[in-house]
Amino acid sequence: MLNFLVLHFKDIIDVLLATFFIYVVILFLQQTKSRFIIGTFIVVIFSYFISKFFNLELSQNILQPLITLLAVIFVIVFQNDIRRFFHWISSPKNLIKTNDSNEKISEQIVSAVSEMAKNKVGALIVFPGKSPIDDIVQGGFLLDGKISTQVILSIFDTNTPGHDGAMLIENFRIKKFGLHLPLAENFKNFSRMGTRHRAGIGITEQTDALAIIVSEERGEISIAKNGEIKKVEDLEKLLSVIKKYTHENADNENNKSLWDFIVVSNFNTKFIALTIAIILKILLIK
Repeated sequence: MLNFLVLHFKDIIDVLLATFFIYVVILFLQQTKSRFIIGTFIVVIFSYFISKFFNLELSQNILQPLITLLAVIFVIVFQNDIRRFFHWISSPKNLIKTNDSNEKISEQIVSAVSEMAKNKVGALIVFPGKSPIDDIVQGGFLLDGKISTQVILSIFDTNTPGHDGAMLIENFRIKKFGLHLPLAENFKNFSRMGTRHRAGIGITEQTDALAIIVSEERGEISIAKNGEIKKVEDLEKLLSVIKKYTHENADNENNKSLWDFIVVSNFNTKFIALTIAIILKILLIK
């Protein structure tokens, strides 16, 4: 009886540890964009487990080297995502998410936009929503840096490379700058606007992103959303729009803290990880 309890307890610990590792893998997969590659990799691994369970030797001999090849391809394709994920999961600041992060960052952005409008420095800042935009934008320089008024001003300085492109702010960080965005398709309605404005409208036509545009000629500030553009006179209004938009999109998986991921939320993801661990325990451990 004692041996049975010890074995049973060991199995529980085994399943819980496997659940944790599977859960971490799922968190990583949720932050990546190339669903096709990930789906193919998962299907091949699942097929290998099935072939091993039913002792299908030919299938095992084919799938085993294929898994190794796909693993190498996976690391190459997702090397930036892997580096960013481990940096995120190992950072102590992600254990607790501060409530004032959104407000402070929004204030830094508005301060930079106000300064550029005053000096008539053209700028285009994009905040992605829930729709992926990686396949729509082109070029640019990867930064993944902390947001500050000084950094934004330096990026859009006319003497620096990439100042004519767009800045992408994602997960409360400057992800990229110098990006080329798709131009608005309805050219007639925006014929009097420059390329920067048409690009800001264009990205919001194809996605649910928010774009802030500063006119180089007139020093005006405009907001583009859902393919429409409006001039902003009040900086408090601009601050309110940015705070509201980032707050509405703060519930996606990329904006949650590590504490949220592991303890507070994602019950469905945890249940899926536990189910997979139990299935693997049944299939692999005899």
